[in-house]
Amino acid sequence: MHTEGVRDAGNQASVSLTATRRPELLVLTSVRALAALEVVLLHTLFELGGPSVRALPLILREGLTSGGLAVSFFFVLSGFILTYTYSNRDGGLKGTPQKFWRARVARIYPLYFLAFAMDAPRAISFFLGSAASLASALAKIGIAGLAYLTLLQSWHPRVTNSWNTPGWSLSTEAFFYAVFPALVAVTKPWRFQRLFGAAIALWAVPIIAYTILFYSHTVDLTSAGAKTFWRSFPPLRLSEFVFGVAAGRLFLSGRLEPHLKWLRLFGFVACASILALPVCTLVLPEAVVNNTLDAPLFAVAILAAASGAIPTPGWLSAPPLVLLGRASYAVYIIHQPFKLIFLKLARLVGLESPSPALLLSYLVSLELSCIALFLWFEDPVRRLITKAPSR
Repeated sequence: MHTEGVRDAGNQASVSLTATRRPELLVLTSVRALAALEVVLLHTLFELGGPSVRALPLILREGLTSGGLAVSFFFVLSGFILTYTYSNRDGGLKGTPQKFWRARVARIYPLYFLAFAMDAPRAISFFLGSAASLASALAKIGIAGLAYLTLLQSWHPRVTNSWNTPGWSLSTEAFFYAVFPALVAVTKPWRFQRLFGAAIALWAVPIIAYTILFYSHTVDLTSAGAKTFWRSFPPLRLSEFVFGVAAGRLFLSGRLEPHLKWLRLFGFVACASILALPVCTLVLPEAVVNNTLDAPLFAVAILAAASGAIPTPGWLSAPPLVLLGRASYAVYIIHQPFKLIFLKLARLVGLESPSPALLLSYLVSLELSCIALFLWFEDPVRRLITKAPSR
């Protein structure tokens, strides 16, 4: 889940090439709010919405719970925005790798740790209630907690989902952050065609391998561990990040300006194709469609939106939605433990049975709480960490 916005709109892209601090692309910030909401609804729509929600048309239910696609979008957007924010015009890294890593830790870790603490009662209770002995429970708590706190849980499916499940994507993001300075240095002299070619290769190989294994039945891919591995193992998701890096490099180069009409066309095709992706499950494994298949489409759509090639409605740049976009990381990372707290409080006021009212109350409470967290915790703590003197 990417956590940083870039300020202003595509028609100001030329200004951003010379500015020390590039302006925020408000449309992309706002879209983050919508993508985070997709993930939240994936985990809560049916649990909290009740029978009324299950009666919605299938296409609407599918559209409201495309959380897997949203995570893929965040991975591509992460590569794009990190390139936009931390790359020089010549393709090199601004500052040192150490400064980059410190900035990323300051951005993600305070809320990440808060979510760990919020989920601790549930996780500890689960291990104490399911382990064969107290010693076994304590060992599992220690291993799962350490994996989460060190951002390593996505490397092994046994611990990936054990503590605040949405945290797995931050573990995968941490891998992207670790390789980003080297990726920038290695690819700096590359032509755009070579960089996009590398992204396509990284993208295609796992998809082809998974599809062959799936249809040959040589490996059981239906187990929970296999599903988690193919969804979460960081190297398997690297192509999405590299697509974003390549798109960011192309955006910063300024080469798109003479071709905005073509980019508009490709952008509309990409957006339409993303909406039609569920149809691909008729011929491809669902895990492929929901996780990585859409990465090139997201790269094109992000490029088109950032460049202003695709006309966007004014409400996408409206301050309330932009604020929700800035708070989207908090929404994403705490929505599961927040749900448990919310349900306990809801029972006290008689709002217990799943219903649209319960779901709406949860969503409003979550968004308002996360705006407060962004304004009075996430952003201030980030500034404090980044401004603290280095040793």
